[in-house]
Amino acid sequence: MSIIVCDGVSVSYGADVILDKIDFSVNEGDKVGVIGVNGAGKSTLFAVIRGLLEASKGDVYITADAEIGCLEQINDAHRFNCNIYETALSAFDKLIKLENEINDLRIRIEAGDESVIKAFSDNTERFNLLGGNECRSKTKSMLAKFGFEESDLTKSADELSGGQKTKLLLVKLLLSEPDIMLLDEPTNHLDYKTCEWLENYIISSKKTFLIISHDRYFLDKITNKTLEISHGVSEMYDGNYTTFREKKKALDEAKLKHYNLQQKEIARLEAFIENQRKWNREKNIIAAESRQKTIDKMVKLEKPKEKEKGIKFSISHSGAMSNDVLSVRNLSMSYPNKPLFENLSFEIKRGEHLFIIGKNGCGKSTLIKILTGREKQIGGVFELGYNQTIGYYDQEQQLLDQNSTVIDELWNVYSDKTNTEIRAMLASFGFRGDDVFKSVSVLSGGERARLSIAKMVACGVSLLILDEPTNHLDIDSREMLESALNEYDGTIITVSHDRYFIKNLATAILEIDKDGFDSGYNWKHCTYEDYIEKCTKKETVVSKQISGAGKADFEEAKQRKNQYRSAKTRYEKAEKEISDLENQLAELRSKSTDESIISDYVALDEIYRQETECEAKIDNLYAELEKLEEIISSYDE
Repeated sequence: MSIIVCDGVSVSYGADVILDKIDFSVNEGDKVGVIGVNGAGKSTLFAVIRGLLEASKGDVYITADAEIGCLEQINDAHRFNCNIYETALSAFDKLIKLENEINDLRIRIEAGDESVIKAFSDNTERFNLLGGNECRSKTKSMLAKFGFEESDLTKSADELSGGQKTKLLLVKLLLSEPDIMLLDEPTNHLDYKTCEWLENYIISSKKTFLIISHDRYFLDKITNKTLEISHGVSEMYDGNYTTFREKKKALDEAKLKHYNLQQKEIARLEAFIENQRKWNREKNIIAAESRQKTIDKMVKLEKPKEKEKGIKFSISHSGAMSNDVLSVRNLSMSYPNKPLFENLSFEIKRGEHLFIIGKNGCGKSTLIKILTGREKQIGGVFELGYNQTIGYYDQEQQLLDQNSTVIDELWNVYSDKTNTEIRAMLASFGFRGDDVFKSVSVLSGGERARLSIAKMVACGVSLLILDEPTNHLDIDSREMLESALNEYDGTIITVSHDRYFIKNLATAILEIDKDGFDSGYNWKHCTYEDYIEKCTKKETVVSKQISGAGKADFEEAKQRKNQYRSAKTRYEKAEKEISDLENQLAELRSKSTDESIISDYVALDEIYRQETECEAKIDNLYAELEKLEEIISSYDE
């Protein structure tokens, strides 16, 4: 059954057509990936579906009573005016309001007002049925899944960065569980473990999702349909992103083939007509008119539109260089009350593509800044090989002058080039016409990313160091970047959460996780898929014994394994305790609706007290389970 239908939706601003006769339907439970280049109209479509923007033509039909929730991209200036926990908990505003009403009724009953006993009982039953007793534990659990520590919960949400605020709004949206969820780039700012959790959540959910995303790995995992918006029109495809690409390529080739065949036939008929008219005899004129009728009756095929222009570039490399590119030995870094990594050691040879992965805050970007001389380590050393030249891309684009223009940014780097050469270079990165005179301060995130890459790639470098280079790039631009990096014969070190990007390029993986590995990191020469499939997150006791670890190491490993077993045993016991308490809670709720008790406010008050006590115990046990999960996931049996 369709839950959303768009029928001929068009949006225009004066002569500018953003969307043109958009037609598609979405069934309940569908997971639809919405794709298209930046500026294609994806966010405009979301605004129309939400009723925030009126379509110039056409209609949107939403199933009656279906609730819509939306995750939007926001910036640092967005304000919440409450702490992190309160912001997330506001997903349950209706339940919290109902709980307050129950408390007010309980106070009146205690004061002797028996007229509200039934209302108290009815509201309590409704509160329980709607999951009011679990909303606080669910909120804390969901916040933990997205990397918010217990100590963070009382912090003002207004102090968060734009990315963290977006992540907090995603937590709130998932907790509120509307029937239709519109997500705009939900994986931005999420580490790969959180992305995996979100994927599993969406896959298992029965809700309907429309997801704008450039994360191809994410789209492949979760979507069953793909809606492409291109040149203002839409096309719905069955299947995930990879399936869409295959179908789209075959469809485009078929359309072009049929168009060319028709044009060839029209040209043949027109040549025949022209030749017959030269003879100007009656039978020749009749033949010519017959062929003209054939042309007139044809349903003319529209010439397939060219792919919207994206970026296309190559990366220059420098001259002679050594095979040894970088040697890192016992590198350590920490900030006050925040250790990052310790005794980090690895080597990179010419032509390797090393990808650095790990949870947010583990020190990936800090490592990049150390290697480029922008921060100073507290211990260890690193050495570059002979004649290595570095090209550095900063995800925060701090290397751009906000007061400069696009063309001046490039001219400041390549002062020896002509105006024509500079503009040709900018055009290959999507800056055409008057775009080159835009101020850096007004550029979008994607435009800043493209300009930063343009400044970096043309200078001839042997080592590219990139910090989240695909952030803000649309899918076409990501694929162009992948193509350029694959053809580049130098060495690459990249921090990235883009698993599709990593899968296509990585020859080595460095994962930083001070809690997950005994050494605090894991470094392997392999592809990303091999790393995920074959590499464990820990160095086990067995591997330590085989490698000849000493007695102290053996004892330490033994103690860690005992801790793991103890945590697992406690986890199972805590689960049983939760089950017993939930059964006890169900019995108490059943009692509260018993007719013999409804009129006895003293008994009801005692039941309410016991319920509160049970709920507190359950909350504490869930919090304990979260900590036990962390311990268990850090060890192998």
